[in-house]
Amino acid sequence: MPDDYSYINTRVRVMRTKLLDGRALDLALAAGSYQEFLRVLSETDFAANMRETTSEGAGLPELDRALSQNLFDTTQKVLGFAEGDSRREIETLLMKWDLVNLKSIARGIVSGRGAEAIRESLIPGGTIRPAALQTAAQATDLASAAASLAVTGHPLAKAMREGAAAYTNTGKLLDLEVALDQAYYKHALKVSRDNSMKQYLAREIDITNALIARSSRGSALDPNLFVAGGSLDAAAYGRLATGDAGGNPDLTVILEAPSIEEAEVAARSALDKAARNSAVADVEGVGIILDFLRRKEMEIAKLRLIGRGKYYELPADQIRKEVGA
Repeated sequence: MPDDYSYINTRVRVMRTKLLDGRALDLALAAGSYQEFLRVLSETDFAANMRETTSEGAGLPELDRALSQNLFDTTQKVLGFAEGDSRREIETLLMKWDLVNLKSIARGIVSGRGAEAIRESLIPGGTIRPAALQTAAQATDLASAAASLAVTGHPLAKAMREGAAAYTNTGKLLDLEVALDQAYYKHALKVSRDNSMKQYLAREIDITNALIARSSRGSALDPNLFVAGGSLDAAAYGRLATGDAGGNPDLTVILEAPSIEEAEVAARSALDKAARNSAVADVEGVGIILDFLRRKEMEIAKLRLIGRGKYYELPADQIRKEVGA
């Protein structure tokens, strides 16, 4: 198997044609009941993962497992197309879900959500073994969660441990989350050889810094929370606190968002656009894969929302609004 993206992208383009299109999502949204929603899904490429969802007494946990398994199977299939440097780069893209999962575990532990609720929030598309994630989710404190990750040798393990210690000293969860961000992007930029991947990561870093600034609105930005590697230097990062995005419209929308939730929506929209642009501009690089993985994540997220809406018999208009359809 060649260590380049020509072969990988050819295979991923085929996989992209199997993502649910607007018509399939409309059928899922139009389902009159939860059972009809499951039937619609069982007539798609999700069929192989849906068997457990129709067993007696099955509910949302079974649906979540089916969708999670589908996402895991998809990411592993993409990874299986690659070797050498391209495989390491794709693993780095998948590691973004490790970053999200570790933040979810930390937030869950701090807020006392409980192991089951934390497990349900995890995205099974990353590189951390599911058993290790489960152990971390069951931890009663951040130090224990970090210790369970340390034995895996994962690139974010040290940052998780140091972030947990920082939280103990300051009581600020943002300190832990930014420690994870800094470690992830340092590792990702070190691994990256593809120019489009470097450009996308730089975009992601800028957006991460804007989100940090938005969450710190009304107070001076801590220079220790700056994530290096984007287009912003430390001075430009400091100006974000005043609402100065340096003329970048995407960052301006994030900084001016009325709530942190709306800022995160704006951030996701900007990254979706960046991924699409990367796929168009770099047909022989990682852009096709980057865009596909974001589309797949979005597909799974929408199906989770639709499934919950149908299960709890929410009005169709409300479900459509939550899904953004």
